[in-house]
Amino acid sequence: MAVYKVDAIVIRTREYGESDRLITLFSREKGKLEAVAKGVRKPKSSQRAGTQLFTYADFLLHRGKNLDTVNQVQARESFVHLWNDLDRTIAASCMAELLDLSTAREQPEPELFVLTLSFLFWLKDWDPYLAQAAYALRLMLVQGYLPVLDHCQECGKTLLSEQSFLSAEAGGLLCSVCKNNKIVKSLTPGSLALMKQLVGAKADILARLRWNQKMKEEILDSICY
Repeated sequence: MAVYKVDAIVIRTREYGESDRLITLFSREKGKLEAVAKGVRKPKSSQRAGTQLFTYADFLLHRGKNLDTVNQVQARESFVHLWNDLDRTIAASCMAELLDLSTAREQPEPELFVLTLSFLFWLKDWDPYLAQAAYALRLMLVQGYLPVLDHCQECGKTLLSEQSFLSAEAGGLLCSVCKNNKIVKSLTPGSLALMKQLVGAKADILARLRWNQKMKEEILDSICY
């Protein structure tokens, strides 16, 4: 088909030529796409608003031999709150980079699309780094590589009220005995409990979650690990 429609989020933008913009989209229907928006860097371009970073919009795209072209775009949500707070901008940028790195072109992932769109709305009111942690953990869950967070991967011991240790090599948690001589990240019981909520709690509960500095450091460090 020469022309097709998608609703999509702009997750990356780059200057292209004198007045064009190359955009990476994450769409509900087709997953990650790349297209050129011609002339959008001109002040009076009708497509300018809909092709800004993090914008959620309806796109009409023309299939090209090497690169698709934006024929029409109608913005649904521009998420202006992301640009009024540096921490929210950083969290959204980290999301976009993670999403770009973890997805292949034109592989539909509708569940991940819904998660990504929800995340951008979360950033309006939530602690941005808590939202970022929830997004990263849920992305891992959707894509099938979330670490096991309820028992030791070696001995099977249930880990609830004691210090636990996250091991990438083991694919999940280790207890204090089994962690010996392994590269691990330490998690207090409170941090582990919060990580589980970030993975499984409903949005209304997530919006009320809070963390202290130690929990924040442990969880973000574990996710980056």
